[in-house]
Amino acid sequence: MPIFGQPVTGKVRNYLMRIMEQIYDLSLLKKLSNDDEVFIVDMINTFRRTAGPIVERMEKLVAEGRYEALGREAHKFIPGVSFLGIKNLEADLVRIEENSKTGSEPDQMENLVLQVKTKVAELMQAFERDFNLNL
Repeated sequence: MPIFGQPVTGKVRNYLMRIMEQIYDLSLLKKLSNDDEVFIVDMINTFRRTAGPIVERMEKLVAEGRYEALGREAHKFIPGVSFLGIKNLEADLVRIEENSKTGSEPDQMENLVLQVKTKVAELMQAFERDFNLNL
C-alpha cells in the first residue's frame, strides 16, 4: 500500500489497514482470488462503475414512492457490496429490501437511501485513496 509513492510498513501500515477494514473488508475477495490484485482491483472498479447509477435509480424510486422497485434495486446491489465486505452499507441495503417487502418504515426509506448515497461516496474516496484510482 503506497502513500506518496512510498511503501508503508510497520505500525503505520497496521493502523491504516485497521482503518480500511472499518470501511470495507477485502478478505473474501482475497481468499477467492488467491490474493490476485488485478482481480480485486477489477471488482472495485466494477463497484465504482455501477454504484453511482444504482444510487441514482434508488433516489428516483424513493422520491416516487415506488418502494417495491426500490427493494429490487437494493437487492441487485447487495452481492457486489457483500463481496467487498462493506458490512454497514450491506445492512442498509438489506433493511431497504426488507422494508420494501413488508411495507414497514416507509417514513425511513428516504433517509436510508441518503445513508446509502453517503456511504457510497465515502467508499469511492476510500478506493481512490487506497488503490490510487481516479474517479
